[in-house]
Amino acid sequence: MTPGPSRFSSGRAENFATGLGEWVCGLSDYQYPRGPVRTRLVVPNTVASVNFGFGHPVRTLSMAGDREYSASPSRVDLPATVAVRARHEGGVHGVVVRMRPMGAYQLFGIPMSEWRHPDFDPADLLPRSLRDLPRRLEDAATGDRAGLLEAALLRLLRDLRAPRVAPEVMTAWRQLHRTRGRIDVGRLAADALCSTRQLERKFKEQIGHPPGAIARTLRFTRALQLQRQGIPLGQVAIRAGFHDQAHYNHVFKKLTGVTPTQLPATGLIDWQSEPGATEKASAPV
Repeated sequence: MTPGPSRFSSGRAENFATGLGEWVCGLSDYQYPRGPVRTRLVVPNTVASVNFGFGHPVRTLSMAGDREYSASPSRVDLPATVAVRARHEGGVHGVVVRMRPMGAYQLFGIPMSEWRHPDFDPADLLPRSLRDLPRRLEDAATGDRAGLLEAALLRLLRDLRAPRVAPEVMTAWRQLHRTRGRIDVGRLAADALCSTRQLERKFKEQIGHPPGAIARTLRFTRALQLQRQGIPLGQVAIRAGFHDQAHYNHVFKKLTGVTPTQLPATGLIDWQSEPGATEKASAPV
């Protein structure tokens, strides 16, 4: 499906003010004019996002069937452990910040387990001193919203009196990414010097998912990268940490609703790699 017109002003982590780059992956300032229905794919990932959106609804649907998770243009999202479809007809604008999930916990101090509620509004994350931020973002011109949100995030960081993220969560997170999910939870807990139960409890609070779910997502992400390089599926499965191709096919269908060979035929465009979007680094605050 050909994407509709869009405008983005995006910031990279290395361009952010001191301290934010540790937690924030990117900022995107967007605007979609009214037009035909656009459907995008959101693949499993390890990024939390806060989207201050304004205008017409953006529906988030399951891959299999039409189960609707949300219809609000403004939303908060945990890392996606299953693929979903995002559908809209334009007439929507706003700004989205993508963060490491423990970064979201560090900045906002809200347990990530509370982000699961479909009606959780991004404004509920903000302290009283920033409650006017959604109005200012809605009124701002496209291209200015990313800077406003970055300044607000920096203010939250500067007001933070003590770190919120547990050291064992940081240790386990780094190990998960270093191994691309090819590590069991018992080993993660041992490396983090805590029990498996303690690690799982802290992950649910500060990441939003247990470590096993993040490991599976990382293996899936690695496999998808290898598959897009044209590597045979049997080799993809082994190199990404699956038992064999049948195991990979099973997990892939469980997470996306289709098999690895069926996904390209859906015509869905990965929201994270949408062609035609122009990027401009946001100026550091």
